[in-house]
Amino acid sequence: MYCVKLTLQPTAAMTFRILPGSILNIATYAFVPPTTFSGYLRRLGMMSAGLDIPETLINKDNPPIYALPSQYLALGAYPADSAWRGVHRTYRKGMREFNHDSFSRLYQDEDKANFQLHTWEYFITEELVGYIVADSPQGLEHFQDLEAYGCKLGKEGFAVVSDVSDILELCQETIAAYPSTITPMEAFLQSNQFVGGCDVYNLYRYNWTAKAQAQTDRDGFLDAQPSAVDGFVPFVAAYFSRDIGQPPTLNYYTDRDNIHIPVSLVNLLRDKIHA
Repeated sequence: MYCVKLTLQPTAAMTFRILPGSILNIATYAFVPPTTFSGYLRRLGMMSAGLDIPETLINKDNPPIYALPSQYLALGAYPADSAWRGVHRTYRKGMREFNHDSFSRLYQDEDKANFQLHTWEYFITEELVGYIVADSPQGLEHFQDLEAYGCKLGKEGFAVVSDVSDILELCQETIAAYPSTITPMEAFLQSNQFVGGCDVYNLYRYNWTAKAQAQTDRDGFLDAQPSAVDGFVPFVAAYFSRDIGQPPTLNYYTDRDNIHIPVSLVNLLRDKIHA
């Protein structure tokens, strides 16, 4: 397994909205989810190739999805070990009804304001570390061209890629270590491990079509073609945001230093297991 590690510098507070259920209370993940990270890097790839990034459309128009090709697995981005991180909750105005289909428009219904207060969470951190893995090093060099590029990240936020590692070769080992990324809860259930103290989230992965398997290393990355994705599949994952005193024993892809990527996460994102 081969890996590229990207360092991201956020420029402000960010919101990665937790769905479903996060409507009046807009809650955020405390990391960049894999699908959000994939879409972010795809847009940086388009920018590096001199292309315009796609405009955002509302969901009722069935907008196309722009993600990295399926052979490059975006595993998300997480606060660097040395970086401060926190979630700030505040209030902001939002629509009272959710059947409107316009962006950022607070309208007046006669003399009655048609908006209300929402609670809104912002994720704040100084630095993020993201991971891309692939079976082959071929094509991973494209990510090194993304250094110094930046764009919108998540529902609220902007980040710049400040550093890209060389292509790293990882080996597979079963060891006790804190995962560098999220871990599918299925991995703990199958190994009969009870892990208390971690955070648990509902997340989504891409549902790739058969067309995605036939793409080259440039198809759907450094061009303007929509991704071969047919919706999303939910899964549940654990995130270790702090030392809980007993790291889990898992099967990892590792550099035997500070990268520990659960094999179960790679398999899940490739649809090799169900969660």
